Parts: sequence; structure tokens; C-alpha cells
Amino acid sequence: MKSKKAITAAALFLVLLFGISICFLLLPKRGYSDNENRYLTAKPAFSLESLFSGEFTAQYESYVTDGFPFRDMWISVKSRLDLALGRKDTGGVHITDDGWQIEMFTDIDEEQYEKNLNYLRAAKEFYADKLDSFDVLLVPTAAEVLKDKIGTETPNVDQAALLAQAEDLLSADCLAALTPHTNQYIYYRNDHHWTSLGAFYCYEALMGDIALPIGQFTQETLSNQFLGTTFSKTGIWFKQDTIDAYLYGYPTMEHNMDGNVIEGIYDRSYLSVKDKYSVYLSGNQAVTKIDTGNVGDKLILVKDSYANTFVQFLLPYYSEIHVVDLRSFGMSLAAYIEQQEIDDMLVLYNLKGFSEETSLFRITK
Repeated sequence: MKSKKAITAAALFLVLLFGISICFLLLPKRGYSDNENRYLTAKPAFSLESLFSGEFTAQYESYVTDGFPFRDMWISVKSRLDLALGRKDTGGVHITDDGWQIEMFTDIDEEQYEKNLNYLRAAKEFYADKLDSFDVLLVPTAAEVLKDKIGTETPNVDQAALLAQAEDLLSADCLAALTPHTNQYIYYRNDHHWTSLGAFYCYEALMGDIALPIGQFTQETLSNQFLGTTFSKTGIWFKQDTIDAYLYGYPTMEHNMDGNVIEGIYDRSYLSVKDKYSVYLSGNQAVTKIDTGNVGDKLILVKDSYANTFVQFLLPYYSEIHVVDLRSFGMSLAAYIEQQEIDDMLVLYNLKGFSEETSLFRITK
């Protein structure tokens, strides 16, 4: 009896293995994953040199992993099995009891983090006689601000300690600004970014007495069907997210000096695709020039994607806002600042992203 069961199980396994192999060979390969917002690994070209160096096998493994049949479904199945077995951490994401999917921050390259702080210290000194102001905001992620939802059993980098290391640079304490509002919608449930409301509380901390109350911005719900980056890692969701805009005035924007002027700072074409967060500023561009229509100084904002939600609250204060992503900005930043007659600089990153950033050495170049 046991022998028959063993034979049946082995036969089913072989059929499944054969079926998956046939699907892998015959099904068309996707070049891009809408769910993960990234290009998938292409089939590597074979050469003896790449084989003996190990490069071919590493790339082929990534190709097989990315091209695995029904990959998104298997990711979802694995996450649901983890939950059924009582495991809350899956794919680098912690799933809370009330349905938040929080990207974990469990490890840090302390050397890179300190390097990046020193790049900012050097930049503050470098631009001291070139700009009127130099501000820095480092934003804690949901893994710190919503840590009570996670519990102590999951390892987590102490982001408060990281902020303390940067105390001499910071223009506002975003952790202190966000902590009183943990019962509000300040981070997305299914994405690693903060919401517009979270950005507003940090804006208040930065601007102090001259911060406009939230009622002076016109709120508009852009989507209530947002599933972002943490959903992409788990393949499951409990409640979809809402994306809100806080409108002010009649700004226009131009990306990468291409001459194409766009009305407003929200690219609504993204509302019909998976990557809905890119509705803010059309996502991460090398440089975006925003003409606010207001009278004021010119600001350059050096940033990661957390700043895309923050920009809307800066519109009342400046005539122009130049949004720069150093990861793809191909010019000399110092020369650009001089050419555009910039008055002020704001550097804004989320803490996890900042600790991993490798382009900040270019901030004074």
C-alpha cells in the first residue's frame, strides 16, 4: 500500500515537473513585469568565458527565476502559505494583523550611510556662499513609524539612531512629526512610500510658522485602487490604497529639458496602469522643472521617490522648483545650479533609500 502511494506521489511530481518545464520552454517570455515595475532578466548569451567566470550561470538562474511559468501566482501562493503557517514575514515584507504590508529594513551598510552623510556635510559647506539655504530631510520608513504594528520578533534597523547620527544636518525631525499620527493614513498599506498626508506632516515640521494649513490645498482623490511595491513582493492584498492629491495653483512641468510643457504636476495617464504612484511628477525623472506661477525664489530638490509626494506642498513658496534625481542626472549639478540661478536647496530621501544610495558623491560635482 505504501509502495503504491509512493509511486503515485512520484508520478504526480514528475508530471508536474515535466509540465512546468514544457510551459517554461513554450510560453512567451515577458520582457517587463507590470506587477513588479521592472524589466525581467533576458536570456543570457552563451560563451565559454562567461561560463567559466560564473557569469553565465548566475544570469541564467535569474532568467529562469524571472521567467518561471505563472510566477505572480506562485508568489501569491507562497505568501498565503506563509500566513497560514503563522509566518508574517515574506519576501522582505511584514504583513500586519490589520493588513498593512510593510517593507522591512533589517540590514544597513553603515559605511555607505556615513559616506552619504559626509557627502551632505561637504555639500552644505560647498554651497554655503552659493545658495541662500541648504535643507535636509531624511524620512523614516513605515518599518520605524508603524513598528508597533510589527512587533519585536521581527529584526528592524533602529532608524531613530540613524537620524541621531544625522542630527547636525537635519532641518526638521520627520520621525517626531509623523509619530503622533500613526493612527492616520500616513503610509500606504501596499506600497513602501508615505502618503500625501504623511508628507504634509513633515512639510509642516519643515516650514514651521509659514506652513499653510491643509485646508488651503484642494484635496482630490486620484485613485482608490492602488497596489504598490509591497503587494508586488507578496502577491496578496487586504484593502487597496487611495492616492490623494493636494492641489495648489496652476503649475506646469517640463521633464529633462525636452521642451514639452505639461499642465499640472500629476500625470493622470499612470492612473490606468499598475504603477499608479508615478502619477506624482510622472515618476522618477532625471530633472523636472516646475513653474509654479507664483512669485518667489528658485528651489532645487535633490531626492528619491519619497519627494514626489512632497513637492505639491512646496508650490506656494517658489517661482520654480527643479527636481533632480542624481541616479540619472547626467549634468554637473553645481553648473546647473549656477546656470538656473537657483536660490535654495532641499535634499529629501527616505532613510532606507538614503542608506543604499551610491550617487550622492555627485552633489557637489
